[in-house]
Amino acid sequence: MSKPFVSLLLSLLLLIFATQNMVPAQIRFIFGPPIEVPLILIISGAFICGFVVATVSHLARRALRNRRKEDL
Repeated sequence: MSKPFVSLLLSLLLLIFATQNMVPAQIRFIFGPPIEVPLILIISGAFICGFVVATVSHLARRALRNRRKEDL
C-alpha cells in the first residue's frame, strides 16, 4: 500500500522539479555555435550519463570478482 503512494509522491516531486527548470540554457561545444535547450534536459542528461557510468563500473567489478573466484 505504501509503495504506490511513495512512487506517486516521487513522481509529483519530479514533475514539479521539471516544470521549474524549463528555462533555456546554452550548451557550448568545442566547435559550432551554442545551442539552447531546456535546463531539465541538461540535468536529465547528466543524471543518465552518471547512471550509465556507475552501472558499467559496477558490472565490470562484478565480472572481475567472479573471474577471480573461478580462478581459485
